[in-house]
Amino acid sequence: SNFDIIIERLDGQSGTVAVDVHVVAVEEGVYTQAEHGVTMEAVKYMSTITARKGSWVSESQTYQNTYTNPVVVGQVMSANDPAWSVFWSHGTSPSSPADAANLNTGKHVGEDPNTSRVDETIGYIVIEAGSGSLDGINFVAGVGSNIVRGPDNSSTGYTYNFSGLSTASVAALSLATMNGIDGAFAVLAGANALTSTSVTLWADEDQLSDNERLHTTEQAAYLIME
Repeated sequence: SNFDIIIERLDGQSGTVAVDVHVVAVEEGVYTQAEHGVTMEAVKYMSTITARKGSWVSESQTYQNTYTNPVVVGQVMSANDPAWSVFWSHGTSPSSPADAANLNTGKHVGEDPNTSRVDETIGYIVIEAGSGSLDGINFVAGVGSNIVRGPDNSSTGYTYNFSGLSTASVAALSLATMNGIDGAFAVLAGANALTSTSVTLWADEDQLSDNERLHTTEQAAYLIME
């Protein structure tokens, strides 16, 4: 009936900050067009390995549905280790998104010099790309093009356009590739990043090894809900 949220600073500072947090909660299980009107699955598992700069390891997953263009968003759901980690996924290689036959997921710690983490629970959602309705709430899901870079590359962010919604209130984002060797994670680019026709984002980096937040281009997965 409830959950806790932890906001982690990754710039080496300890002061209090405020950020917008968007939450999509889905009952774990398999959803089908015939029964639920959507092709989707919500999975929870224990991640036993940790990727990092120079070691992009992951855990192979098996789909419970059949997908043509899967969209994968996820989150590290537990806080067994006091140190941070973040969800990531890919397909046949870190530089390719999940496809109809290949999904790998895991947690990573970017450039953090502290590379050791205990096992954490990961939750991820796989949904067929396109638009539809979940319990009467309209949504759009997709994987954007390879344009998303870091805050130091553009102060205004990188925009994906979409259609099918009259309003938009929630965006779940995850990187669908890991082209940059330092590692990154998808974040909304500012307080006005989400509209009914677009989402603006960054592939952000931690600042635990250096201060720069430059990053090469990535693809991001998005699930936008009215």
